[in-house]
Amino acid sequence: MVLRVGAPAHGGHCVARPVDGAGGRVVFVRHALPGETVRAVLTDRSARAWRAETIEVLSASPDRVRSVWPEAGSGGVGGGELGHVALPAQRTWKQWVLADCLRRIGGQEVAAAVTALPEAAATGTVPVEAMPSERAAEASGDSRTRRRAGTGARTRVALTVTDDGRAGMHCFRSGRVLPVTHLPLAVSEIRALGLTERAVWHRRYSPGARVRAVAPGVGEPVVIISNGSRDRILTASGHTTGRRRVTEVVDAAGLGLGELRYSLHAEGFWQVHRDAPAVLVDRVVRAVISAGPTAAGTRVGDGPADRDALAGVRVVELYAGAGLLTAPLAALGARVRSLEGSEQAVRDARRTLHDRAGVDLLAGEVTPASVEELGRFDPDGVPGADVVILDPPRRGAGRAVVEAVAALGAGRVVMVSCDPAAGARDLGIFMGFGYRPVAVSALDMFPHTHHVEVVCVLERD
Repeated sequence: MVLRVGAPAHGGHCVARPVDGAGGRVVFVRHALPGETVRAVLTDRSARAWRAETIEVLSASPDRVRSVWPEAGSGGVGGGELGHVALPAQRTWKQWVLADCLRRIGGQEVAAAVTALPEAAATGTVPVEAMPSERAAEASGDSRTRRRAGTGARTRVALTVTDDGRAGMHCFRSGRVLPVTHLPLAVSEIRALGLTERAVWHRRYSPGARVRAVAPGVGEPVVIISNGSRDRILTASGHTTGRRRVTEVVDAAGLGLGELRYSLHAEGFWQVHRDAPAVLVDRVVRAVISAGPTAAGTRVGDGPADRDALAGVRVVELYAGAGLLTAPLAALGARVRSLEGSEQAVRDARRTLHDRAGVDLLAGEVTPASVEELGRFDPDGVPGADVVILDPPRRGAGRAVVEAVAALGAGRVVMVSCDPAAGARDLGIFMGFGYRPVAVSALDMFPHTHHVEVVCVLERD
């Protein structure tokens, strides 16, 4: 069918309609751009929605570029669905989607509260900011560097071996695995491994095996090949190694903390963009320590944080991962009680923070009961907190957890959302319990995909 393409929608689609009318049917189409006319093939048809993929562009947008990863285009693998969109236009796309989610899912009160913030004054909504490495690449005087902006940034890559023994990835919304020959979004250290072409890896692949490559901040990359319950960890040259841990280094100089070092299991969770850990540490910690509300991080003229800036401050941290945010908070003197569902991540955090006093690192599911218990900084005391930080998974925190957080009575809440729809919903729930957004920033931590990270600072009315 031929479609006239409208605004982007959450999930990497655009809202389109057939040019012949077709009863006003709405079609969610991938690999298109607003304003284009495209020929598309239906991939899913249900009473709820029709979905399609572009197979021919009849009238192109000026924001369309040659895809940075053609193998993630129409009919290809997932993970690069905006590779055909110029990088500045990708951020505009995500800005539109964020504004739509705030209005449609959060509600008019949520949308109005966010658009009233100073950071939304110029455009009427919160702008989506490039990561430092993308910003530098886009400003480069070298045209080749500019064209490659947004690529070469992922320090973690996951592959699945095809039935004929080749490295591949899953198709979008499918269990089907297609072979891939290039990994343009990965950092150069991972690309140099040659996971898709070198015989040293092919000899170790078996159909259905999972292959994960990790390029840590310190040392050479490692490759983990999993087949059933068996994991093999290999060096960059393909030799078996007993090395099961990696070291990550985060630049926290803007906070006056120098370099923060983290010890992680090779398979443990870590932010995938090479800039993301440092940016999140800076944004979230500045949001916690600043007298006035901010989600902008360290700015020109900001001095280093006082080493006792958070002395005695009670911080509850939910979905804490391997301690990315816990470490700088503890370094600034906060009393931190954190909760994380992955026992491996908690073991990693304990290894990193073993010499820090005033930190309790707990493993378990985030529930209303566990949030209440986490707020007991004194065994016989009433649950409470001065600051709550939460960085939930894509599904968000949800009403019950937000209600429990609100019951702790924190004067400030910092929420990190990796899904704008779930984040908008949670923000609306917080507002129902007397909080209001006082600062918001949106970060393009996943270039060439539809994902966007949002840092929202809330305070009691």
